[in-house]
Amino acid sequence: MNLRREKIIETAGRSSRFRLLLLLALCLVFLPIVAEARTRNDRDQSRRASAEPILRVKLGGLHKKLTVRFPEGGQVLKGSRRIKTLRRNEKFDWAVSANGKKKRRVAHNGETLLLQGAKAIVELNGKLYRGVLQISFSANGALIVNHVGIEDYLRGVVGSEIGSRSPAESIKAQTVIARTYAYASRGKHKAEGADVCDSTHCQVYSGVSAERDTIDPAVAGTRGIVMISDGEPIATLYHATCGGMTSDNDKVYGGAPRGYLRRVQCPFCGAGINYRWSRSIGIEKLKSALRQEKISFNRLWGVSIESPGHLDRVTNLVLNTDRGVVKVKGTTIRRLFDLPSTTFVLADRKLPAKTVVAARPAAPVIPVTRPARLVSELQTRNEHLPQQMLVMTAAGLKRAQKPEGGWRVMTLAASPEAPFPDEGNSAVQLPAMQRRGPLGGIELFGRGYGHQVGLCQSGAIELGKREWSYRQILAHYYSNVALRSLDY
Repeated sequence: MNLRREKIIETAGRSSRFRLLLLLALCLVFLPIVAEARTRNDRDQSRRASAEPILRVKLGGLHKKLTVRFPEGGQVLKGSRRIKTLRRNEKFDWAVSANGKKKRRVAHNGETLLLQGAKAIVELNGKLYRGVLQISFSANGALIVNHVGIEDYLRGVVGSEIGSRSPAESIKAQTVIARTYAYASRGKHKAEGADVCDSTHCQVYSGVSAERDTIDPAVAGTRGIVMISDGEPIATLYHATCGGMTSDNDKVYGGAPRGYLRRVQCPFCGAGINYRWSRSIGIEKLKSALRQEKISFNRLWGVSIESPGHLDRVTNLVLNTDRGVVKVKGTTIRRLFDLPSTTFVLADRKLPAKTVVAARPAAPVIPVTRPARLVSELQTRNEHLPQQMLVMTAAGLKRAQKPEGGWRVMTLAASPEAPFPDEGNSAVQLPAMQRRGPLGGIELFGRGYGHQVGLCQSGAIELGKREWSYRQILAHYYSNVALRSLDY
C-alpha cells in the first residue's frame, strides 16, 4: 500500500514537472511574439501621436525688442543644448540697442534659440502662445516663429476669423476651411523658415487669446478633416461678405480657373458687413492719391468703369482728364481708398468743381424765350463777358481769346417757333457750358467685403442659423470637393 502510494506520488510529480516544462516552453515561444506585438503597438501609438503636423507660424515682422515670459517656467535651447533654465514667471528680454552712431550691440547676434515653456505655454510681448518659440537674432531685429501643433493652431485662428458666437455648424465649417488652408499652405513662407504668417496675408492667428469655449468643440469635432479635390488639399479661400454672389478665382487673382472656386449665388449674406456700401471721393483726394501712382491731372471731365457686368468686379476705372484718358485698376482704387471690395458702380455725377469760365465771374442769368432773342442778347450785352474763355474741344480744354466781333452763342430748338420756358418758370441758365464743368469728385456704390472668392462667412453664419450642417455649408460654396480625415 505504501509502495503504491509512493509510485502515485512519483507519477504525479513527474506530471507536474512535465506541465511546468511545457509551460516554460510555451512562454519561450510566445513571449517574444507578445513582446514584439506590444512593441509594435507602442510604436504605432507613438507614430500616431507624433503624426499631427507641426505648423511654423511667423509672428509679425522683424522685432526690434521682445519680452518672453514663462508662466510655468521653461528653458532656452541652442540646438539640442540647454543654455538657460527659467523659473516660473521669469522673463527673457532682448533688444537691438545703439552703441554709438554706427555700431549696434546685439546679444545672440546670428544665433537661433528655442524658447520652451513648461506645459507648452509661453508669453511673447504680453500674448500667450502654445508650443515653442524659435527666435533668430540679427542686427536688424529678431524673427520669431511659433512651432505649434495644427489643432492648437486652429484654436487660435478660428475665433479670430469668425465670431465665436456663430452657430456651431458655421464654426465647424470655418474650422475645416482653416485646417485645409494651413495644411495646403505649408512652406508658403519658406524663405523665412515658416509655413504661414499670423496676419490676413495667411490667416489671423492670435494664440491663446483667441481661444473660446465654443471653438474647442468645433476643432475637436472635426479633428483632422480637410477638403480635397483630385486627391489634394484645396486652396480654401474665404471672405467676409460676398454681397449676393461670389467670384471665380481666375477673375480675381488671374491664373488657371479652379473647378472648386466657381461663382455661386449667395442670397444669405444680407445681414453681413458691407453687404451694400457707398463712398464719396472728392477731386482733391482723388488727385492726391493718384499722384502716388504717378498719375496727375488738373481737371476731371468724366468717369466710366470697365467691368464684366453691372455691379460686378471692376477691371479698370477710366478717367477722362485734361491730360487725356487714364485707366486705373480696380484693385488699385480699392487699395488707395480702402474700399470694402472692387465690386462697384458709379453713382450720380457729383456737382462740378467750378464753371468753365475761369477768368472772371460769369455773365448774369439771361431769361430767354426764343433762340433768335438768345443770340441778340449776347451780341448787345457783350461787354459783360470776359476777354478769355475756356472751351472744351475734341482735343481737350483750350483757352480762347475774345474775337474782334465779340462772343457769339448758337443754340438749337425743336422748331423756330418752339418756346423756351418763361421767366416765371425755371429760366434757362447761360452759358450752358458753365453747368457742365469739371467733376468735383466721384460717387461709388458697391457690394461685398473682401475678395469674394470661396466661402462667404456672413452667408455661412446665416446657413448655420437655418440648421444646415457644416458639410452642406461647405458643399454650397466649394464645388467638386470631398472631405478626408488625416490619420493622426
